[in-house]
Amino acid sequence: MAGKKYTDQQKEEFFRLLDRGGTVRAAARAVGVHENAGYNWLWKTGLTMARAAPRTYPAELKAEFLRLVRERQIISTVAHELGIHRPIAYVWARKAGISTSEARKVNPRREEFLRLRAAGLTRVEARARVGADARSATDWDKGITIINRGARLSRRPGGAVPGKEQ
Repeated sequence: MAGKKYTDQQKEEFFRLLDRGGTVRAAARAVGVHENAGYNWLWKTGLTMARAAPRTYPAELKAEFLRLVRERQIISTVAHELGIHRPIAYVWARKAGISTSEARKVNPRREEFLRLRAAGLTRVEARARVGADARSATDWDKGITIINRGARLSRRPGGAVPGKEQ
């Protein structure tokens, strides 16, 4: 049987870090032991790493968050600025009926490109003015919209989608 692999000082420091609110993984890494050793020490002492109570946010913070999201239409940025956990922020926004995906549907560069094309500029000239790449300019010219990770959908007058039966 092998001898002791870790010192008593490492074990004491590990539990001191846990008492200060650290995680097993972080405490083990900080004292230079494998995280499995930390879990074993925890198990042998009869302790568990039960989750803390869910974080609660004041109603004023939630109201400020919703006000800023309505104003800016960017949930993750506002959540970060106010120190709100992103999943919580998205739940609040959804329950308040706020959807930022609608704001992202309008691409100002695309709109400007199409305006320039209607004014008679060539595709190359219009894309240079708005700073678009050649592929985007071609897609915009053809009315192609990129949706969900590269899936392509061609929007035609009347809402017809090529390849799909009405």
